[in-house]
Amino acid sequence: MSQSEHDVHAGTTISSLPAEYDLVEVAEAMRLLSERMAEHVDRPLEHLVAVAVETVVGARWASVTMLLGDQFRTAASSGEHAVRADALQYEVGSGPCVDAVLEDSTFVTGDVGSEARWSEWGPRVSTEVGVNSVLSQRLHLHEQAGVVAGLNIYSNVNDAFDRAAVGVALVLASHGAVVLSELLATNRAENLMKALQSNREIGVAMGILMQQHRFTRQEAFDVLRVASQNSNRKLADVAVEVADTGTLTITKHQR
Repeated sequence: MSQSEHDVHAGTTISSLPAEYDLVEVAEAMRLLSERMAEHVDRPLEHLVAVAVETVVGARWASVTMLLGDQFRTAASSGEHAVRADALQYEVGSGPCVDAVLEDSTFVTGDVGSEARWSEWGPRVSTEVGVNSVLSQRLHLHEQAGVVAGLNIYSNVNDAFDRAAVGVALVLASHGAVVLSELLATNRAENLMKALQSNREIGVAMGILMQQHRFTRQEAFDVLRVASQNSNRKLADVAVEVADTGTLTITKHQR
């Protein structure tokens, strides 16, 4: 059995799906997603779920689940129905998006209400939200320690996702994962640069205070920290002022 066959669980398998697979649909979905993300690079996940609903045949709603530490949250959605379908899974601790993220798999089912694997979530999401079919898969992020994500596609009709729909969704998830990985890496690099810049400013300010007042390193840092607390300003901002002016004013904290 191939990896793709093994990874599609709950209600259907790749080998049991119809043979139709339109590469033009896949290419169009990729083009649309790339254009949307290029136009608005700050909101890649919102565009991923929007394109999923537009291009995956049978899709009605979509969302992205993220696992940060031990907490699940919905990072993007196409609407309230997807948010509620996700939230029910977080509440019961099981469901296609939760299991796809935890088990690194793809789950497809066309009748959630009778799916034995999710005996609590399935009937509830069908009755309370109107979801009857679901396609969930993990987004494979590159070297993003501590961050795990999954793409969830929902439908209000039974047996909504055929082989073509699963194929388009898999390609979208792969492309979306690459973009999200790049975004997380960029954010991490920017945060690192900010931290290095702040540390440099703090080091300069400490050096000025040590030279002026014959402080030790610890004493200079403690003075900066007290000034930060008393003025309700960031330590780095206080350090920049000292570096720019050569002086530090410590005011009593006003209650």
